[in-house]
Amino acid sequence: MSVLLALSSHVVNSGLIYECHQRLNQVGIHNQVTIQWIKGHSDSRGNDAADELARRGSSMAVIGPEPIVPLPFGYLRNLVRKRTRDLHHKLWVEHSECRQAKEALPSIDGRFTKRILKLTKLQLRKVTAVTTGHGTLNKHLSVLGVTDSPLCRACMEEDETAAHLLLSCPVVAGYRAKHFGDPGTLRDKVSNTKALLAFLEELGWIE
Repeated sequence: MSVLLALSSHVVNSGLIYECHQRLNQVGIHNQVTIQWIKGHSDSRGNDAADELARRGSSMAVIGPEPIVPLPFGYLRNLVRKRTRDLHHKLWVEHSECRQAKEALPSIDGRFTKRILKLTKLQLRKVTAVTTGHGTLNKHLSVLGVTDSPLCRACMEEDETAAHLLLSCPVVAGYRAKHFGDPGTLRDKVSNTKALLAFLEELGWIE
């Protein structure tokens, strides 16, 4: 029955079904062709012969490399995706640089990627700045020679980094509690893009 439904569909995703279409069209040039489903074991000579051939085929020894039947396209697509994710994760974990980004994103997170790709350019820039540490905060600006001091402009106790603002700065603790609630980790804060953007908007330090 599934074969009949596939043959009657306007979309063909299987090479075998496509070949059946081609053969049926050739036969139908000079013949009237009717295809119908026949219940198994119903004393149909052609159906019984097909069942017998199928039994013989399944009992034969395999010659050549397995698998001996074509793999579905969906299986191959998922296999490529999985291997790509695994390789991406391996490269990220073994990479020796990007300290803050790896602290915020210790592993590859496909859901996080999908969320941030839906943001506006301005929102994406802010999230990227916090994730990588390459934003308009004093620590990074001092490395670039734009500011003289890397210290936090609010507490003047530690370097002004995204991790400091999101986790430990006592002056902006009220903002953190308002938007994030529980303390959490840097990864928790960065992954919660909605709360992160609201926090950054109220703080106004990252353009």
